[in-house]
Amino acid sequence: MKLLPRKTISWLGLTGLLIVLVSSAVIAQTQPGPPLRDGLPRLPRLTLTAQDEYVIRENLLTDSSLPRQGSAPDTIGDVVPQNIKLYPLPPQVVQKVPKARAYQFVVKDDNTVILVSSSDRRVADVIKKKSSD
Repeated sequence: MKLLPRKTISWLGLTGLLIVLVSSAVIAQTQPGPPLRDGLPRLPRLTLTAQDEYVIRENLLTDSSLPRQGSAPDTIGDVVPQNIKLYPLPPQVVQKVPKARAYQFVVKDDNTVILVSSSDRRVADVIKKKSSD
């Protein structure tokens, strides 16, 4: 039986280690987050800046013509029931906060805007009125 030179063994070991590391990184990236109570995977939360939230609050909470929905869920990841009407964001909000384009909203009571993913009706963010507004 012929033995491999030490350099070859080291090279094979390093190559194998790289394959394991890359494979585990790929697997970790494709794994969904922990399931929610309903068993569906957790979706990423919409991340808004303080300025983005201010624009949304100023445009939606000050509009008294928008209907208020007291029973809308306000926990990120929860599904908004079909009986709750969702509204598209106004053009002036989308223009100033383009990352919110794919979301709809509902106003809960007089002090909370619930942003909802248009694709699956999950709560993506909850924006509460601040005392400084």
